[in-house]
Amino acid sequence: MSEVIAIRVDGNSEIGFGHLMRTQALARQIEKRGAKVIFLSRNPENIRGYQVEIIGSGNELGEEDAMVEHIIKSCGADMLIIDSYAYEQSRLDKMAELNLFSVYIDDMNRYEFNVDFVVNGNLYASKLDYRGRTECLLGSKYLLMREEFCGLPPRKIRSKVEDVLISFGAADIENITLGLLQCLFSYKNFPGLNWHVVIGPVFRSIEEIEFLVHDRVNIFLHHSPDIKELMEKCDISINAAGSTTYELAACGVPALLMIAADNQVKLAHEAELQGFAVNLGWYNDLQPPIFFKALDGLIDDYNMRHKMTRKGQTLIDGAGTGRVADILLEVVRRRHERNDTGQEDISNRRNRDRRQSSGLENAGI
Repeated sequence: MSEVIAIRVDGNSEIGFGHLMRTQALARQIEKRGAKVIFLSRNPENIRGYQVEIIGSGNELGEEDAMVEHIIKSCGADMLIIDSYAYEQSRLDKMAELNLFSVYIDDMNRYEFNVDFVVNGNLYASKLDYRGRTECLLGSKYLLMREEFCGLPPRKIRSKVEDVLISFGAADIENITLGLLQCLFSYKNFPGLNWHVVIGPVFRSIEEIEFLVHDRVNIFLHHSPDIKELMEKCDISINAAGSTTYELAACGVPALLMIAADNQVKLAHEAELQGFAVNLGWYNDLQPPIFFKALDGLIDDYNMRHKMTRKGQTLIDGAGTGRVADILLEVVRRRHERNDTGQEDISNRRNRDRRQSSGLENAGI
């Protein structure tokens, strides 16, 4: 019988689509390995290709948790994966006590985690002091990315910058794109470059952007494009310090990062520290002269761009999603193998299986 993995996640124009993107990437790798994935979400309209159980948007959190428990029991789920900032300590503890494996996909390390696994693929994750009984999968080795970014060849660097990418997510919640374009019109090198602007499906200011750039022959608007193809076309990028940062690194595109949300602060800092991006700080604090100086520095310095490209592609191999899927399915399948014995309760099986999957038992720990 196929294993059943339930994923609890939301994504919309209010909270962004990063959680949905990375969990769907993980779902694809899980299904490629023979298991079934069921999504539990308040936003079924944004999930395609998978069975989705709807979590009513009007439910209180306690009612939602009861609904989640009912769904995972009725579908016979072996594992519940949660990717949502709405789950705080008490809710996570409750989920950890359910009679199945529990996983939390994390960015911030805000709680003591007693779920079976925490997955944090961010570059800074190994610096976080995680507490609790959880088994941690930390660092870019476990970064959840779409499979098209896996194992890309070394990028060939053009000596001259010609194409610049501008990307602030599917929603651009802070409406940064419009203001950035207005600012760039006063940049001295603006006329000599091609500017490729990603327009997400739920932008609030599409008409204003289109009106602003309608007579600018060197600005190209890309509505929900093949982002990997567009990244490979561009020489550098200006973008929010979210998941796009890792995709750019995998493609070897040097980036100027703007912080648009609290959960981007650590990544912006670490990306600059690791040498594949420049951290410009919070978008609303950035002054044009400082921005233009950073842009000039990247455009004019071929050696700097070359180093950033090599560093990014070395750090981000794009294979983390498959590694996570292998580990999670291994513990589920070990449990299935032992189901006939009836000699171990779920907590003992959890502890032994996850120790074996991570190699701790063989190490004598």
